Amino acid sequence: MNYIHSSIAILGITSSVLSGIPVAVHAAQEAPTHIQQMNYQEYYSQGVQKLEQGNFNAAIEDFSRVVQLNPTYYEGFCLRGLAKSQLGDFKAAVIDFDQALRLNPNHTDAYNSRGTAHAELGSIQAAITDFNQVIKIDPKSVDAYYNRGFLNYRQGNHKLAIADFNQALQINPNLADAYGNRGLAEYALGDRKNAINDLEQAASLFQRQGDTLRYKQTQALLEQIQP
Repeated sequence: MNYIHSSIAILGITSSVLSGIPVAVHAAQEAPTHIQQMNYQEYYSQGVQKLEQGNFNAAIEDFSRVVQLNPTYYEGFCLRGLAKSQLGDFKAAVIDFDQALRLNPNHTDAYNSRGTAHAELGSIQAAITDFNQVIKIDPKSVDAYYNRGFLNYRQGNHKLAIADFNQALQINPNLADAYGNRGLAEYALGDRKNAINDLEQAASLFQRQGDTLRYKQTQALLEQIQP
């Protein structure tokens, strides 16, 4: 999962981006010629590889060629938006996610990625609306529950945040960040005991998953709140 950075140590928004990127397939409308098909699939594959390598500018160039050759291929717009997000160009990313969703109104990755971009731009309600739409389409989306919980926490809606983190953890019991954030929400509500339990669980998972930085950050939080 990809995390939006936050000033609070272990908080962040997730976006299922590089895992499960679909292979190039024929768009539903206006199928390209054989030569165009080969070209756009080749550019798409190159773009995916560059995206995974962190070469975002080059990925944008490849996905731009994809949508030029096949303007109905929504994955090209979605992944170009993702690459733009990785470079911090969130306004341009939203435009690409908008186009992906015009072509495929049920594209959960585009909603989740657009929600992430909206959150970075400070458009919290627009972000929550996108995460709500993901959950409507896919009630098992751990990212959408986690992201909505994160924004609810940031808005001071701690009970709603805990409910969302509960849902995320039912789907993925190994999501360390959800334990950590739920712990912070519980602490904000005065529930020190459960907060400590959740932060300890988060620290244990971070350590097991090899995330040394977040393990140390969570341990530091525990030292601050333990009696």
